Order: sequence, then structure tokens, then C-alpha cells
Amino acid sequence: MIQYFIEPFTDPHHYWCSHNKADQVKNLEIGLMARSANPDCTLVLRVYSQRFSDSITRLLPYAKVLGAYALAAEAFAAAAFGETIVSLFRLDNQTVLVTEYRVAAQDGLTGLLLAEVAYGYGVIPLLHQRSPREIPQLLPSDDLRLNSGDRLVVLASIDSLQAIERGDRLPATWRVRIERVASAAAAFDGAGTIARISGCDIGIARTTMNLIPSTLPVSLYKHQAQRLVRELSKAQVRASIQAAQP
Repeated sequence: MIQYFIEPFTDPHHYWCSHNKADQVKNLEIGLMARSANPDCTLVLRVYSQRFSDSITRLLPYAKVLGAYALAAEAFAAAAFGETIVSLFRLDNQTVLVTEYRVAAQDGLTGLLLAEVAYGYGVIPLLHQRSPREIPQLLPSDDLRLNSGDRLVVLASIDSLQAIERGDRLPATWRVRIERVASAAAAFDGAGTIARISGCDIGIARTTMNLIPSTLPVSLYKHQAQRLVRELSKAQVRASIQAAQP
């Protein structure tokens, strides 16, 4: 006897429709029953045929349709880049891959700040570890610079993984203008803050702080530049961001 069931998620308005055999039609019937019982619920239907998935998507636009084979194909395609796919999930109709990297000299990540990896490739760093002997850092700082041999776990789309594979990083297009410094001590602290967050040489940072007003001659990503302005404010340095000149 085939048994079918509807499992509520932790949110009572979401239901996962499944059963112990791959009967897609029965899965659909259970989904329609759940929708009839609770019109406000969100349906998640597991299917195996791409044609069936396309049909359900057209007929039931409110349902979340997960194609088991399609998800597996994305995971295999991502793994072909040579990285470890730890897990995956669906979010806003997009597959998000939990991917683990072992940073190597030839992969283009060595020497980059995590800010450059995150904003340049469109990934979210979750974990960083220098060596197996060190405690892994969850949600590591953007200021961290990657070294060969580091372990890095990120959330990424398959497009992001392809961009990393090609080294096709988005350009940084924002600059930070230093407008006022409260004191010599503030200038000293501000130079250190600039070097840490932007990744530029400390000499460039100090020269910028000594020529007020001046613009840091290093392009940053927008979130990176905004963070630098906030941190400079804590050091009693007033700054603003502006689009880099082409």
C-alpha cells in the first residue's frame, strides 16, 4: 500500500507534499487538497520530470516546484569546477549552493580580501579557517585576506561559481573622500583603518590622511566604501563616498 502524507513546516502556512514513491500525480493531488484546506498555505511540490514541472508551474503559479533531477544536475555541474558542494537549497526560485573552497595559488582567490570575494563575485562567506588546528570563524570579517591553503565556505549561485572559476570579478567603482580630521591622533588611527578595510598599502593611507581634503586613490565596492566611512567616523575622521571617475 502506498502511503501519502502532508508534513507541515515549522510555519503552519507551509506544507511539503511527498510520499514514499515517485508518483507525481498523487503528489499534485495532495497539494491541491492542502490548498483547498488552507488557501493561504504555500505548497512545495517535489517532482522528477522537467515537463511535469513546467506544466505545474504554469497551472499553479503559487506553488514552489522542486525538480529533484534538476537540482542534482546543478550540484554536479557546480562540483565539476573542482570545489566541494556541501549542500544546496532553493530561495526565491534560485538554487543556492553551499560551497567549500581550499584556496590555492592558482585559483585567483589568494591575496584577495573577503570583501573583494563577496562583492566582486556575489557570494556570501559563511566560514573561514586558516588551518585545521585553528578554530573556524563563522561570518568572517570583510577585512580578512585569503592565503593559500585557507578553507572558505560560501553561499553562491552557479553563476557566481563560474565567475570565480574564470576570475571574472566585478569592478570596484567607488572612492572615499576624506574631508576633515579632528586631530593628529585621529589621522594616525584613520590611516590604519583605511589600510585595514581597503587593503591598500599603509603608506598610501598615510599620504591620503596628510593631504586633507583628498580622495583615496583606491576603488572600492559600495558596501566596502560605506563601511570604511562608518569606521572612519568612529576615529573622528569625516569622509564620504563618491562614484569613481571613468
